[in-house]
Amino acid sequence: MSTSSDTRCASFRPGHNIHQIHAKKLVGFDDWVDAQAYVDLDLGIVQVVVDGRQQLMWFHDLPTLALALAGSGGAAQWCARYSSLLVPGGFDGPARRSFFYLATPEKLRPCSGFSSASGAEAASAQQG
Repeated sequence: MSTSSDTRCASFRPGHNIHQIHAKKLVGFDDWVDAQAYVDLDLGIVQVVVDGRQQLMWFHDLPTLALALAGSGGAAQWCARYSSLLVPGGFDGPARRSFFYLATPEKLRPCSGFSSASGAEAASAQQG
């Protein structure tokens, strides 16, 4: 398992990007709870702690998530229903994003559909 995949990923599966439709729905949910989140780049995991219980999660671009969490001191909001992490202030900081769609390790899938790759590179990336 790699700790981070190509940031050109165009996948909208758990652990990858949040689709715009998904993000718009998240804003209106009341399912958010306070959480602390930590990124371990060496292990390639995200630790989400809610009410003293730790969940191990995965995200394809851990450095960006770590950057967002650094700005919030690890404070976040967690929506278990949609496996989404909201990092307050993340969009305004260097990470330029606040919502992260996390995956449990058993749902880990490699990145696919590279958005800025040529046709040949994208086909190779999807096969490999």
